Order: sequence, then C-alpha cells, then structure tokens
Amino acid sequence: MLARVPMRTRFILRFDDICPTMNWRVWRLLEHDLYELNIKPLMAVIPDNRDRELMVSAPGVDDFWNSVRSWQKHGWTIGLHGYQHRYLTNAAGMYGRMPRSEFAGLPYEIQEIKLRNAIRIFREQQVSPEVWVAPAHSFDATTVGILSKLGVRIISDGYAIYPYQDAEGVTWIPQQFGKFRKLPFGVWTICCHFNAWTDTDMSRFRQDLRKYHRHFTAVTDVVKSYREHRCNWLHHGANRLLELGIRIGRPIRDNLRRTRTYVPALRTAAASPLGTDDKH
Repeated sequence: MLARVPMRTRFILRFDDICPTMNWRVWRLLEHDLYELNIKPLMAVIPDNRDRELMVSAPGVDDFWNSVRSWQKHGWTIGLHGYQHRYLTNAAGMYGRMPRSEFAGLPYEIQEIKLRNAIRIFREQQVSPEVWVAPAHSFDATTVGILSKLGVRIISDGYAIYPYQDAEGVTWIPQQFGKFRKLPFGVWTICCHFNAWTDTDMSRFRQDLRKYHRHFTAVTDVVKSYREHRCNWLHHGANRLLELGIRIGRPIRDNLRRTRTYVPALRTAAASPLGTDDKH
C-alpha cells in the first residue's frame, strides 16, 4: 500500500555557512523577520570554520555560540555543516553536484575522526546536532554510516518530492532549490547562502518570506509527518524525473541568461542591412 502524504506545498528554509565570521549585518535583518513571522529554519552550523571565503565579519563581532543556543531554544533546527568547511578531495559524492568534498572519498578512519571532532565541539557548546548538511552537497555512504553510528540520522540533501526514511532508519529531507518557486505539492528545502547578498537580494528575499510564509514548516514537524514514509517505486520514478529536470534545467537557465546579454547587440546589428557599408 502506498503511504499517504499531505498533498500540499511546504517549504523548509535552510541557511548554510553559519559560523562566527558570517555576514552579521545581513543576518540580523533576516533573523528579525524569521522571529516576526515565526519561521523556524534549519541552521547549517560549521563547528570549526577554516574556510577563508566565509570570513566576512571579524571574529568576535557577536557571541556566536550564545546565538546558536538561543536558536535551538526557540525551536530552530541546528544542522552539522561538516567540520571545518575545507575541501580535501575532488570527489562529488553521492549526488554529484560539485566535484569537491570535505568528506567523500576519504578513508573511514579519517571521516570518523573529523565527524567526532565536529560533534564534540557542538556538545561542548551545549548544542545538539540534529541534521547532517554536507559542504558542497558532497558526502558518501561511509559518511552516512558514521553519522548514523554517532546518532545523527537526519540528512538534508538529495532529490525527492517528499522526505522519506531508508531501510537503515535514516530520514532524508531533500534539498532541491536555492530560491522560492510556485509548486503544487511536495516538501521543498530552499537553501540560502546570504554572505554576499546585496540590498536588492535582501529586499527580494524578505518579500518572499511574507509572500510564502503560510507554506513554511519546520524540520521537526516534517520528521514527525514522514517518519514512517518509505521510498517506493512510484517515489523512485518521480524523484528520478525531478533530479533529471533539475540537472538539465540549470545549464539551460544559465545559457538563457548568457544569451540575454547578447540580445541587445544582435538587435542593433539586425537594424543595419548586411552589405550597406561594403565599398567594393
């Protein structure tokens, strides 16, 4: 029998690269809106950031771990976003989104040390790591096995229309998009990287929060609703179509954007008949 799932659209909001040196100016504006609208996002926290590209604000600009504890106290979900956010291999991992990884392709022993260190930092700060969020979406079956062994059995990644639980008891919450879309049904995770957002980006995002606020849900609610949901043949087919659509759609959209930049020049050239300037 097919598992019954709610036929409505739900969004999970996920913020990546949360660390002491993130863009606090942008974040405080976002945080205010999230509290005001009672939206409970997934915060992907880097335990020990060593990625220079993420060093936007000076360290110590805010009491970082106090903020993390406060978010969790208010019902926000805290995700384990790798360990140091340093890419060590060129492996694309299970989903092949990006050819770099902090974990995929590394030996079991090394991955276990990194993950134990990451979780230890969380525990020392009295923060519970609830969900795995891999840097660059790159991890492998070894990563999943170690995480499950260490008590992290929810993963935010993959292509699917609805969350599901696999045969090993790991709950998979798909992460499909980087911006809001009008969709008829499904559970969709919107992944946001706000460090480089402009005022225009901020304004558009804050408008979208209000436009879609009644569709938001929290990771805790999703896990309760889909704890017994298994991925059957129908879901496998739909998920495969979704994955192909996203993979094909991205390069097509990128090409269309590039094409638009040439359109004005092409129109100007078309306005002058070929050969009119030929003196021979």
